[in-house]
Amino acid sequence: MDDEEFVSKVRSKLKDNGFMLISYDFIDQLITTLHANVTTINTMTEIAEIETKLQDISAYQPTDRQVNSLKELSQRISEIAFNVEDVRHDQQA
Repeated sequence: MDDEEFVSKVRSKLKDNGFMLISYDFIDQLITTLHANVTTINTMTEIAEIETKLQDISAYQPTDRQVNSLKELSQRISEIAFNVEDVRHDQQA
């Protein structure tokens, strides 16, 4: 049995038992993408906050909801990124 066959059988057995192996390159790329999304969302949040200030209308609620929604989205994506980082660290241990 060659190495590739062996790895394939091990992966199959792990998958059958509810485990999944993800390559380090994929995890690194996923983490980078998640952090980039957080950065983009934070920039969008800043733009929405500036827009609210420029309009100088305190009763303009849709932008406030948009800002809050963007902040919440950013926080959730950050949590996902940290969870993925934890998975990577667990796999390396």
